[in-house]
This record gives sequence, C-alpha cells and structure tokens, in this order.
Amino acid sequence: MSSNRKSLTREQIFDELMSGLNSVDPLESALLRATNICRGAGLVVNELGEVIRSVGTAPTHLISQWVQDEIFADADRPRWDEPKSGAIGRWHVYAQTVRLRSRNHVIVVAVHADAFVEREDDAAVSLILDVLTKLLRAFEGFESFSISNRREESVRVLRDLEAGVSPGREPAIWRLLESFGFVAYEPIRAVRVRLDIADSVSARPTLPPGGGLVIRESEYGASAIEQTVVCSGDFDIESRLDAPGLLDVGVSGLFTALSQVPEMLQTANVALGSVRGTKFAFVDRMRPIEWAAARMSLRFDRRLVAAFLNPIVTKPEASTTLRTYVESGGSIAEVAARLHVHENTVRYRIRQIENVLDARLTDPRTAAEIVLALQCLDTSELA
Repeated sequence: MSSNRKSLTREQIFDELMSGLNSVDPLESALLRATNICRGAGLVVNELGEVIRSVGTAPTHLISQWVQDEIFADADRPRWDEPKSGAIGRWHVYAQTVRLRSRNHVIVVAVHADAFVEREDDAAVSLILDVLTKLLRAFEGFESFSISNRREESVRVLRDLEAGVSPGREPAIWRLLESFGFVAYEPIRAVRVRLDIADSVSARPTLPPGGGLVIRESEYGASAIEQTVVCSGDFDIESRLDAPGLLDVGVSGLFTALSQVPEMLQTANVALGSVRGTKFAFVDRMRPIEWAAARMSLRFDRRLVAAFLNPIVTKPEASTTLRTYVESGGSIAEVAARLHVHENTVRYRIRQIENVLDARLTDPRTAAEIVLALQCLDTSELA
C-alpha cells in the first residue's frame, strides 16, 4: 500500500490535488483526493474544535480534541503553526494549520496502523499534507484577492448611485450591477444599516458572486458604523443581514429607476430612525402615522407636535389613561379593565382630558393629532 504512495512525486500529488479545487466544494474535494492517495481519512477542524469537513472513518471527536490540545492550545507560541504528528489509538495523525476565510483551521490526515506498513509512509503522508495546505493557502489568497476586488468595485458602484445616475447612464450601471447578481431593470431596494462598532466584523455581510448586493461603509461613529446597501428586490434582508453585531436596518420600498437611489436612501434613513423593538424597519410596512412621525427628523419638529399633549403628559394619571385609551381603540370597558378602575372613573378622566384639550376624543381629527403627538413623544424620548 505504501509503495503506491511513495511512487507519486510532488508534481503528481500537486496535479491530483489541484484538480480537486475545481469543484463546488474545493476544500472537501481536495481533502478527499488527499486521503485517497494515502488510503486514510481526513478532517478540517476550526478554531472552536468543530469538524467542518470529514472524509473517511477516523475517530473525528478524538482527533478534534487532539487538535485543540496539541495545536490551538499553543496558538500564542511563535512556532505553533508548524506541522505536527502523533498517534490516536491505532491511527497515525498528521496536522498542519492553514488560514481559510480569515480564520485558522487545521487540516488533518490520518492513516490507520493496518495501512501504515513502512517507515517511509511517514514522509509520504507529510508530503501529501504539505502540498495540500500550500494549495489551500494559494487558493485562499486568490479568493481573498477576488473578494477584495469585489468590495472595491462595490464601493465604486455605490458612490455612483448615491451621487445620482442620469437616465442615460443607467444601462452602463446596470451592466456593472449584473456582475453582482442583479437582474437589469428588476426591482431593487436601498438600505441603511447600523452595526455595533465593537462587533461589526461578525455582522458585515459578504459579497458572494450572484448575491444581488452592493455595500459600502458610509459613516463611522463612536459606537456604531453605518453601511449603505443596494440589493435586489428578492434579497432576503432579514435573514441575510441579521447578525450579532447588527443594531438597526432601514429599508426602502421597491423601485427600478437607478436615478431614484438618492431619494430612496433618504426614505431608508427615515425608516432607520423609526426602528423600535425590532432590528428592521421597512418603509412599505410602516403605517402612515409611523411614517409621519418618523419624517419629523428634527427635535424641534417632534417637540412642536408633542407640545399639543404637554398639559396631559405632565400628569401621570391622565397620561396613562390617554395612552391606554388610544391603545384600546377607544373602548371604555377595556381601559377600565387594563387600569383596574371602574368604567365611570375612566369616563370622568376622559372628560377631564377633553376639557384640557378643548376637543372631543371621538373627533377623528383630534384622534389623529393625539396619535401623531404620542408617536412623536416616543420618538423624542428614544432619540
């Protein structure tokens, strides 16, 4: 068995493993080819000790623990990433650290004692592992270079869109967007994203080919980073953008004219400022009263409208009664039940509120003013 391994030169091993990179999953394909050559098993273990790829019948949990103890435990030492070998039961294991997608991983090749019949096998398997890790490093370098280029191109495209695209330039910009997975003249959305600066790396969306997404970081604050995004209309924003470091997302309605991007980004900004109790605010899901309050972006605007209720909100009992009345849709019985008072008590308080406002709460215009003022008050308190 070993003679078959020894008969292969470095060039032959390189050619065999290289052909495995041209696949949907190049990591697993190359690992499979490497283990076929040495008639063993293979694993890829990440920094958390998780086996993310496994080929063959080796004891994955024991090997994973060995990797944690023998390799990642020494990660702070100068030569921790050098090749390592050892034995787990009747398995001879060989490991090498390699960086994949900006994270450290360990590639492990394991050969069972029954197939390990000559001392020269040690050098043969080490050679296979060496070629495999070097190939993966090179592949990672090309992939990282490609991702970097896509990010730069994404920033350039977005800057053009934010500056405003004339109708005559739209066909050329659409051709650029098609390389990011967009379909020309199909609906798109403009998005504003806020990330926690302490955890922004984990929340940053990637730019996979065909993703229907262009993105750039547009503003840095003391505690948050803001991103500007344009995505295809069918891009799953809530699942694809959600991540631990994500704070808020404001999403415009659907549109098709690229010349509208600056305007639609403004609407996304309004939605971003209205996020309450959830990470995402979609313009086309907002109620008119929410939109009207959110559009009042200046503190003066909100205070001016909220002043309508100042005589009420300064009195806790009246304020609670009015809010509960609005939330209950004007039902006296529901207000009484929620506040644990008699219905006549609610009616008395409502009459007092009406006297102060010099208006009937059953008047639709008064009701609209009250709801808008309450919305603005809430916005002012959270701003």
